[in-house]
Amino acid sequence: MYNFESALQRDGEPADERPDHVGEILNRPRLGYGEGDGIVDNYDAYPEQPDELTTPQYREFVTEIFSHPLVSSIDDAVDEVTPKSDRASLMRWVRAFENATELFDVEITDNGDAKRESRLTELVGDKFPDDIVEPSNPIVVGYLYAELGLSTDEIADVFSDSEGSTSVSQIRRVLGDSGLIEYESNDPTDRDDLRLGGSTVETKERGGNFNREAVEESSAVTIERE
Repeated sequence: MYNFESALQRDGEPADERPDHVGEILNRPRLGYGEGDGIVDNYDAYPEQPDELTTPQYREFVTEIFSHPLVSSIDDAVDEVTPKSDRASLMRWVRAFENATELFDVEITDNGDAKRESRLTELVGDKFPDDIVEPSNPIVVGYLYAELGLSTDEIADVFSDSEGSTSVSQIRRVLGDSGLIEYESNDPTDRDDLRLGGSTVETKERGGNFNREAVEESSAVTIERE
């Protein structure tokens, strides 16, 4: 249970104490270049050019990347090692991995069953209907912030995994309009009302009116009064 007043005092920072499973989910290795710290090593140790994969110094790297439970195909390996998106670049990486796995006799194992749900799905569980789990919903965002203790940066990050690019300012606006943080914006597009099951959260120039009644109707969020 997280106290409303303490959530406000955090101003978007993570809670000092939060459920153990939250940190485990947030810090779990993720497939994809730039996602987390890298599943084999830090990204400084990753090859910069496809041709490097077939050199002896990358034998261990190629072996390790295909032994990781998140990697089930050459496409997965390519996703992990490069941010490139143009077809020509991607095909060079594909061919390089094909050559490297053949050269170093590395087996590609289908680890599809080991792939996990998104971090957002794991964090919210079955507490909310799928169609309301979105970064504009103040009940869901408030639950992640006030109940689970995530920071605004972490909330934006987990939504970006599943819902597309989500900015920290979006999350701060939702929490600010709900009264869980103080939020100030000069952008007139930030002043749109948010609706909780038909109830409007009134916005102000700074902060907002937290719709406790609407939030308390959700079994997922607990408000502690002092």
